[in-house]
Amino acid sequence: MGTHYENLSSNTLFHFTPKLEYLQSILLNNFQPRYSLESSSFLNNKLLNMDLAYPMVCFCDIPLSKLKRHIGTYGNYGLGLKKEWGSRNHLSPVFYTRKGSNTTNSFEQLMYWFISIKAKLNYEEQKIYSQRFSEILMHTKPYYGKMYRNGKAVNKRFYDEREWRWIPKLDHKKFRSHLSKDELEIDSIKFNQIVSEHRRLKFTPSDIEYIILNSENEIDGFINVLEGEDLKYDSKTIKKLTSRIITKDQIRNDF
Repeated sequence: MGTHYENLSSNTLFHFTPKLEYLQSILLNNFQPRYSLESSSFLNNKLLNMDLAYPMVCFCDIPLSKLKRHIGTYGNYGLGLKKEWGSRNHLSPVFYTRKGSNTTNSFEQLMYWFISIKAKLNYEEQKIYSQRFSEILMHTKPYYGKMYRNGKAVNKRFYDEREWRWIPKLDHKKFRSHLSKDELEIDSIKFNQIVSEHRRLKFTPSDIEYIILNSENEIDGFINVLEGEDLKYDSKTIKKLTSRIITKDQIRNDF
């Protein structure tokens, strides 16, 4: 008999949400990017002394059998999509680092170099460099740091999440690539609405591997919503989607 090796990653990318209506909205309207406040604790405070919010849609690359803790943190409702779909749509795993590591130090040296020559560059050159540094920061996360949930900061080992991200390409003349914590708290609804009207992360029913609900009692009502919303899905597609449904209880008890 051959040796069986347990996979540490999945062939599916999972997105979780705390409410059933949020999951229904994703199925009917695709993924809408939202500004997420991210820890900058891996950087020297002289370079960046505040946490910033970036527009994104987040997923985890965790096998179904190991999702229990993740569900407890992010919500009992989820959608699992094929990793091939993620690759086609330019999703990427985030880069985990820590303060003082060689990679972080190298990035900081590049930022200091940019600061030292910035005055010699024209506006377009400054913008290009700034955008490139921002794109790297948008895909970088501390190994361990602060996570904001419901307005509160808690310490978390982010490395356990195996996160993938979709960052929308935005026209920086019209849209904010990042927000401060204060800006997000004051007007998050406005900023999220602006960016979600401009860009959405689309998928088709054939991209879906799993639909995760909290309990079996919700299945019939969930299907009724899909059947009644402007006939987006025909009966054949709804039948296929129904076959993809599993519940949080099944994950906890059977995997």
